[in-house]
Amino acid sequence: FGRLLWDLNAPVTLVAGGAKGRLLTGLGAVDRALDFDALPMHEVFSDTPPPECRLPELLGTNARLISCFAGGNRLAELRLAALCSAESAAFLPVRPPDNFGGHLLDLWADLLGCDVPRSAPWSVPDDWRAKSERALRELGVDPSGDYFVVHPGAGGERKCWPLERYVELGERLGGVVFVAGPVEADRWAPDRMQMLGASFPLLVCPELETLAGVLAGARGFVGNDSGVAHLSAAVGTPTVALFGQTRPEHFAPRGNAVRTLTASPIDRITSEQVLEALADLRR
Repeated sequence: FGRLLWDLNAPVTLVAGGAKGRLLTGLGAVDRALDFDALPMHEVFSDTPPPECRLPELLGTNARLISCFAGGNRLAELRLAALCSAESAAFLPVRPPDNFGGHLLDLWADLLGCDVPRSAPWSVPDDWRAKSERALRELGVDPSGDYFVVHPGAGGERKCWPLERYVELGERLGGVVFVAGPVEADRWAPDRMQMLGASFPLLVCPELETLAGVLAGARGFVGNDSGVAHLSAAVGTPTVALFGQTRPEHFAPRGNAVRTLTASPIDRITSEQVLEALADLRR
């Protein structure tokens, strides 16, 4: 979505979760961001007259609305467009229909009547890189040396390659930094996190700005179908993304150095295949 926003050639206000908004603002993909969770979005589904609502003042007057919120609820769509004074509105699906053979980004571009952008990698600000370097040094990792980033998590457990395979991969690669996000911190048993942290440098729930800097400085990235894989590809890091139940033709990260490996179930992907894909990207 950030790729499409980048190429709209107009000032863009993004309404998203606070961390994502700060990320895309800092990367220059949008001009400003509003925290979705801090807005009275319930007004979209109310009967309160617009002049008595707070959203119009907070959202301002906008020439165009592009939204994945309230999709399919026609009354809510019309009301949201009115609350932000949009002259035109497009509501995008969060996943393509099963019979669609292309990428979700291609579908969105078709619906918006534009071309899929082929943007250069996002440039990570210097202060974010400095934060990432401090975080790596705290883990005992030389930020100027060679390291790989591995993220073994995802939003759904069935999307995840087995953790023991990631451990094996980390041992074979050497110089690996593992990343665990909020989902892993909530889902994993404490002993699993402790085991991983005892074996590898482990970055737990970093700010997205720090994560962007860590990824931008890495020799390569390996992970499941997750937001971290998309961020890795977006900042230009050689990225290997592993897919099982989800479809890479719909959801693969977009970037200049991306490979996807797919198997169902996902544990049929071998460490050798991952190492070969990563080596091929870095040739």
